Amino acid sequence: MPQTTLWFIHDEKKTFEKLTNSLSSKQYFVQSDSYPDFEIKCILQTQNMTISDQNIVFNVYQYSFSGPRNSNVRMKGTLIVFKLNGQIGLIVDKAGYPNALSFLRELCSYTEKDKKTVVCEEYDDPIKDGKLFLWMISKIYHKESKIDYEVEDEEKTIELNSLDGVKGHTRTGLNNVSTQGSDVINMLTTLAFLLESERLTVVGLNISFENHQNIQLEINTHSKLISLDIKPDDYMGAFKQNDICMKDGKIDLTILRAMILLVVHLSLIPTLYSLYKSDSAGTNVKSELISDITDDITERIEALKEKNNLTEKL
Repeated sequence: MPQTTLWFIHDEKKTFEKLTNSLSSKQYFVQSDSYPDFEIKCILQTQNMTISDQNIVFNVYQYSFSGPRNSNVRMKGTLIVFKLNGQIGLIVDKAGYPNALSFLRELCSYTEKDKKTVVCEEYDDPIKDGKLFLWMISKIYHKESKIDYEVEDEEKTIELNSLDGVKGHTRTGLNNVSTQGSDVINMLTTLAFLLESERLTVVGLNISFENHQNIQLEINTHSKLISLDIKPDDYMGAFKQNDICMKDGKIDLTILRAMILLVVHLSLIPTLYSLYKSDSAGTNVKSELISDITDDITERIEALKEKNNLTEKL
């Protein structure tokens, strides 16, 4: 599945109802040939859901348009239109900033002259430059992956079940590593990666959050935003018992994916960032993690040397 990005509409005249009505009446791409034979279909309309104690109204759409010339390919994607606290938001299957921005502008009947009307979610630097993800790696490495926190006197828990892999920009180009396990080889690989990496670009995680026991998540960092996707097939949690996700007696994976994406974009990422800020204030997470891995490697090597010496004597 493609990566998704989060956007908001800064236009007081554009209400949720007006936007969804314009999509239903095909009032889009009035001045563009960029998306030939564009079609969009609402597969879930005006649904309500509570996310972090806030009510959200949303529609889920599937869209498609003709691919490159002389091909029969249809380019497909999913669009989520939602209203949260009076603000209109969009989650779309497009990762690149210019590509997603131009697509959403035209879909919402704006032009390039309508500056700062469709805007991406504003992320702080620690999210865009990967420091948040280094903190998560550190939590998993130090076996502190279960994090308790409070929201309005209610105790909650988030658990970083596993780290499936990371990628990053290094001095010599793009590098990647799997950090599963705690054996010496994996530790050496991780240490070398951290020493070479200028910033993390991709993180794969398995997370438990609120009443969602298993969310398989991949996050990509970019200069202006982040993009992410989840694996609905691997999901375990409350949504599998939600009637909204059921269609003809089966779980509709497109709708399930959309609902999980709303939770991840609007609640999980902000919660992780809030926990990062409160836990890592005034610390250099990368330096401390490198130091701890180095110490652990040294201890394990010394233990192996002592074991070998004892074996030789026997």
